[in-house]
Amino acid sequence: MTSDDVNRYIGLAWQLGARGPGAYDCWGLLRECREHYFGGGIPDTVFGEQARALYAEKMRTGGWEIVMQPEHGDGVLLRAGNDPHVGIYLDLDGGGVLHAMEGRGVIFSPMRALVTMGFSQPTFYRIHA
Repeated sequence: MTSDDVNRYIGLAWQLGARGPGAYDCWGLLRECREHYFGGGIPDTVFGEQARALYAEKMRTGGWEIVMQPEHGDGVLLRAGNDPHVGIYLDLDGGGVLHAMEGRGVIFSPMRALVTMGFSQPTFYRIHA
C-alpha cells in the first residue's frame, strides 16, 4: 500500500457498519485494506459477542499474533476507554495508522499523534491470511 493508495481513502466518511466504497467504519476500512493490499485475513463481523469469539479463535489458532514491532500492513488495536478501535499500521512518513473515526472520517495518524488522540498503548497484530 503506497501513499497514493492511502490518499484515495483519506477524507472518506465514517459510518457505522459501512464497508465502502464511499464510507467505512474502522473494521470495514481495516478489512478493505487487508483484502486489497495485504492478502486478506480479516473476516467481516458484527460487534459484541461475535467479535469477541472471532478474536479468541484467531488468537488460539495463530491466525493473529501480537507483535511488539509493527510492520507495513499489521492490524492495530487502539483503546480509549471501553471502546475498541482498529486501524492498519503503514510504514509511511515515519509510520502511522490509517483508520476511520466517527466525526473525522478516514485519517492517517502518525504514531506520535495517537497519544494526543487518547490512544496511549496501541497493540499490533501480525495477520496471517
